[in-house]
Amino acid sequence: MKQETFRWRKAIELLLRKKLDLFLLDDPISIFYLTDVRLSLGRLWIGREKKRLFVDGRYFEEAKKKANCEVDLFSEERLQEFFLSLDRKEIKVGFDSGAMTLLSYQKLSQLKETTAQKGIQVTFEALENPFRALRLIKEAEEIDALKTSAVICWKGFEHICSLLKEGVSEKEIAWQFERFCRELGADAMSFDPIVSFGENSAFPHHRPGTALLKQNDIALIDLGVMVDHYASDMTRTIFIGTPHPKLAEFYSIVQRAQRKALAFCKPGERLGSLDKAARDFISSCGFGDLFVHRLGHGVGLEVHESPSISTEGEDRDLILEAGMVFTIEPGIYQAGLGGVRYEDTIVITEQGYENFYSIW
Repeated sequence: MKQETFRWRKAIELLLRKKLDLFLLDDPISIFYLTDVRLSLGRLWIGREKKRLFVDGRYFEEAKKKANCEVDLFSEERLQEFFLSLDRKEIKVGFDSGAMTLLSYQKLSQLKETTAQKGIQVTFEALENPFRALRLIKEAEEIDALKTSAVICWKGFEHICSLLKEGVSEKEIAWQFERFCRELGADAMSFDPIVSFGENSAFPHHRPGTALLKQNDIALIDLGVMVDHYASDMTRTIFIGTPHPKLAEFYSIVQRAQRKALAFCKPGERLGSLDKAARDFISSCGFGDLFVHRLGHGVGLEVHESPSISTEGEDRDLILEAGMVFTIEPGIYQAGLGGVRYEDTIVITEQGYENFYSIW
C-alpha cells in the first residue's frame, strides 16, 4: 500500500493548496492512478478525511477487492449520504474541466440543488488538469513498467524489420507488429502503429494502407504497446537499399538535432530549451519549416500525456526533475519526397537521463 498512500498524500496536499473540501474525478486514468481500479465509468470523490469511489454494478465487486478507498454503488441517495457524512454546511468541490462532459456537469448542478434541500451549500470550481503534477514524476515501479513496455515494443520492431522486403504492404507490417507483441505479452497497442513507405513518410501520422515497399524506398515506423497499464513509444526510419540523397541528409540532421536536445536532459533545465536546441539546429540547416510538430511528449499511463516538449505552450518553463519520462522525436518532412523521424523515450535521472532504447 506504500505506493497508493504516497499518491493519496499528494492528492490531499493538492486539495489543501487549492483550498477545496473535495475533488471530483471521473476520468478513468486518474481513477486508476489513485485506486488501482480500471473501469470505463466511475466517480471518485476525494475529501480531506474521506474518499469514496462510486461505480455501477459491473465493477462493484472487483472495485471492493482492489480499491484502497471506500466503494459504493451509484445512487443519488448514497451520494447524498456521503456529503452529509462530511459534516459541513458549505462544501467547495474542484473538478477537472478538461475531463468533465456537459452531461456530467448538468448532473453536478442537480446535485447542488438536492444537497441544498439538506442544508448543505455546494459550490464548484473548474480546474484545468489538476492532477497533472501528480503523474508528472514517475515512481520507481512506474519506471520499471515503462521499461518493460519499451522492451516488448523494441522486440516487436526487430521482428518486423526482418519482414521488410519488396512487395510487403504497410498494413501487413503493422498487423505483424501487433500480433507479435500481443503474443509476447502486450495488453494492447498504445496507439495504432504508424508504418509509412516512400512518399507516405512525409505525413507524420500516416495510417498504414496498401502501399507496397519498393527497392531504394524509405520506411518510417512509429510504434508503441501497453504493458501492465503503461505505454511505450519509439520511432525509427529505415532505408531499403540506397537512400535518396536528400532523405539521407534529413536523417543525419534529425539524429544530430536529437543529440542537441538530449544534451539539455538533466534536472534543473527548462523544458522549452530542449525543443529550442533541436529546432534551432534544424533551422540552421535550412529545414526549420519542415519540422512541423513539437519535440516530444510525456509517456506513462497514457502514450501522450504531460509534459509537452515545446518552446510554446504551458510547459515551456517547466523545470526538469528526476522521474519525468518523455519522448525526444525531431523530424523533417517534405511532401512528395518523404520524411524522417527518430524517437526515443527517456527518463530524467539525478545525474542526467536514461534512454529506454539506448542499447539499440
